[in-house]
Amino acid sequence: MIMELQGLVAIITGSSRGIGKSIALKFAEYGVNIVVAAKTTKSTEKHPGSIHETAEEIEALGAEALAVKTDVRSPEEITTLVEKARKKFGGIDIIVNNAGAILWETVEAIPLKKFDLMTDINYRAPFLLCNAAIADLKDSPNPHIINMSPPLGKDTMVTEKWVGRTAYLMSKFGMTHLTLGLAEELQEDHIAVNSIWPANIIDTQATRVFASMFGIGEETLWYSPELLADACLEIIKMPAGEFTGQMVIAEDLLLSHGVGEISKYQVDPPV
Repeated sequence: MIMELQGLVAIITGSSRGIGKSIALKFAEYGVNIVVAAKTTKSTEKHPGSIHETAEEIEALGAEALAVKTDVRSPEEITTLVEKARKKFGGIDIIVNNAGAILWETVEAIPLKKFDLMTDINYRAPFLLCNAAIADLKDSPNPHIINMSPPLGKDTMVTEKWVGRTAYLMSKFGMTHLTLGLAEELQEDHIAVNSIWPANIIDTQATRVFASMFGIGEETLWYSPELLADACLEIIKMPAGEFTGQMVIAEDLLLSHGVGEISKYQVDPPV
């Protein structure tokens, strides 16, 4: 069964650029109204894109948008985000916890400030948003929570090697544990909670900046953020009661849903 998406409301964190923006625009194409949540209110060379630019592009697609400046580390700003979404749209149907922070460094060498940043953004912030929005999701006809985090185990790109990545993986696996725990807690409420993660390098501002950290060379294949956007779309098309508690590799999901060859998402190496 494919669910009707027209008129649903999604809060997407980190949606001023990159993967979050791509998801927002993809959902908007199908009539989902978007709450654009991020810190950037003005585009700069270092941080291109803003919540207002994303909102304008969403509205150009025919959906409604609400831009809310949000530091996801702040419980007060998360509460305000949910309240504004509720006031504007009357409810919330979809949460995409996309905002993230990354630094690959050894436990000995990583600055504690950077460690705190990753834990605050990568798993505390999704916890805060879910905590604030669950009551609204319970009233949705097809509620979904999507977390951008890897499956447990060591069989995905980010978990092939732990050396120098321990702090980062602690924070990302914390989000995955949120997925698994919430999926069970909310099963009777038919609220779907799933994690999704790419097996390939996605072209974003972060991957461009940290390309050397990833060990990216000329032979590395790069893929558009639309790969993840299309995979998230496939998730919210499904009835929430039938698909929950999953740790999904985006490419596998797309192939299983007959989306087509993954190569269509490939882009020229940006660095």
